[in-house]
Amino acid sequence: MLHETARETTTAGASGWRQLDTARLILAAVVVASHAYYFFLTPLGYVLFASVAEWMARYAVLCFFVISGLVIGRSLTARRDGFVPFMIRRVGRIYPPLIASVVLVVTIGHALRWAGVSPAPLADAGPMVNSFSYDLGSTALSLATFGFCGKLASGANIALWSLVIEMRCYVVAGLLAQAILSRTPGGKMISAILLCGALALLVTDPMFDSVIAICYAAFAFGLMLSLAVEQIPRLLPEVRVDISYSLYILHQPVMLGLVLACYRPFFPSLANAISLGLAASGVAVTLAWLSARWIEPFRLRPLAKAYDSLVRTFLANVGSAAASAIK
Repeated sequence: MLHETARETTTAGASGWRQLDTARLILAAVVVASHAYYFFLTPLGYVLFASVAEWMARYAVLCFFVISGLVIGRSLTARRDGFVPFMIRRVGRIYPPLIASVVLVVTIGHALRWAGVSPAPLADAGPMVNSFSYDLGSTALSLATFGFCGKLASGANIALWSLVIEMRCYVVAGLLAQAILSRTPGGKMISAILLCGALALLVTDPMFDSVIAICYAAFAFGLMLSLAVEQIPRLLPEVRVDISYSLYILHQPVMLGLVLACYRPFFPSLANAISLGLAASGVAVTLAWLSARWIEPFRLRPLAKAYDSLVRTFLANVGSAAASAIK
């Protein structure tokens, strides 16, 4: 998660903001460690700390939402270039690694079938009941509607449930900013109508529950916090390459695929399970680093600039025509 990095929204001299990338990397590592425990150890009967690991992951996700709201709020108040350029940047930031994660899921799924490994859940695996299942049609619909329709999360990558919530938060935050900051009454009215429609879709979502409501509240808290926070005390070192987002969306397919392949016909020993968990985590970190270096930099900024240029040209022409009509 957390797809607007702090270095994107602040200048080089902005005090303390870039360390948020480090904080998100720590939170992503907490989620990965929690999922490693769930996938590799709970099938062996080691469930004593399962609830602790689950709650650690949940609190990490909530912290993700607060930080995301904080950074997005700062971006919206600093740029003020309109809803469409804002959403173009969001799509450009989110979709390249996300599409890579879908490709990874399909690749692992085909590899499992080629190797004769069943994608069904393991038998007698305790709370670990995940199957390597996915629905490309529902995924495509979710991508086309920015998470408002379809289903992005799947058995193969259930962690994407929170990404959908965050994508929806971006739309609401962008429309809210446009309704407040638009310079024309018409722009304010259209943005307000669209905002009401987006909020109606959120609260009528069949999957809406208390957990999702808390996630929305955490993001909203971050937005409000962005109005008050100018500087952040320097407590953490800055990371050179922010892999937190790619790590979050890529680690689960790797872990689940390895578990399904190596836990049949017999479960491994504890030592081997730990080794498999470390190996899967290492592969996930490597893929996340490659994604951060080579996939995430593929943005849609030229499209955003082209849109801005088109709008400016249109407004200039309208102004010229109005001036000519007056004369």
